[in-house]
Formats: sequence, C-alpha cells, structure tokens
Amino acid sequence: MSFLFFVGFIIADVMASIWFGKMVGGWMLLLWFVMAFFVGRQIMRGATKELAPQLQQAQQGQTLDPNTNFLAAICQALAGFLFILPSVLTDVIAILLLLPPVQKALQGKMTQAFQKRGSNFMMMGGLGGMGQSPFGQPSPFSQENPFGRGRVFDGEATDVTPTTAK
Repeated sequence: MSFLFFVGFIIADVMASIWFGKMVGGWMLLLWFVMAFFVGRQIMRGATKELAPQLQQAQQGQTLDPNTNFLAAICQALAGFLFILPSVLTDVIAILLLLPPVQKALQGKMTQAFQKRGSNFMMMGGLGGMGQSPFGQPSPFSQENPFGRGRVFDGEATDVTPTTAK
C-alpha cells in the first residue's frame, strides 16, 4: 500500500511540475528549483545546529530530550530536505512544514513517538550501541569479538615480475 502511495505521489508530482512549468515557463521552473535548493540548504544548516549535539548524545547512549526546539528543528530539517528535491509538490509540503501551526500539530505526534519508543528512537543498528554491528554480529573492535581485540598482522610485499628465459 505504501509503495502504491509512493508511486502515485511521484506521478502526481511529475504532472504538477509539468503543469506548473507550462504555466510559468520552463526557465522559470528551473530558476524555482535552483532557488529552492539554496533555500533548503540554508534551512538544513540552521536546523543541524540544534540537532547535531543532541544526536551525538544519542549515539553515546544518552536519552534524547524531545523539547520544542528539537522537534521544530526536525521539522525544519525535513523541510530543507524537501526543498532540495526538485519538484513542486515537495516544495509545497516543505512550506507547510515551516508553518508554526503545522509544526505544533506534528510535535504532538513526534512527542508520542519518542515516548513510545523510549531512548532507542534514534538508535538504528549499531549507531547507538558501541560495539554493535547493524548486521547483528559483534564489531571487530568490541570486547565481545571472539577473534580477540583486532589482531594486526604486519608484513611486507614486494612486486615480482617474472622473467622469461630466452
């Protein structure tokens, strides 16, 4: 079902971009996409100033504090990403994500998701736990590694070219 929604969204997005391009012209649409790219990049830069320290703490095993600034920064980062994508519908969704009433409505849902999942919300695979691999095997650098702590084999190599006897 989600795959069909995704394909339908892409088709609707292409059709909306073609329609908008016919309305304003192809060069203006291209200018729109370029300007949206730079706006999205700036929005993402601003959002990462709030997100980066807390995500680093989450990788070290500390719990995330889903305060309103953090959740607003998530909305801004998502809006910046959507602005970077060259399409009309994603730009409309990005503009909606930047509106304060929409952010407040989404913050309630995000707070519930953080509370439901607890401290493991941002930990995917081995990102959160030191010594874990996203593939379910111990990391070669961890204490649980059955092969020891990263054995190093030292050696030398020389290039030998065979000579043919004449």
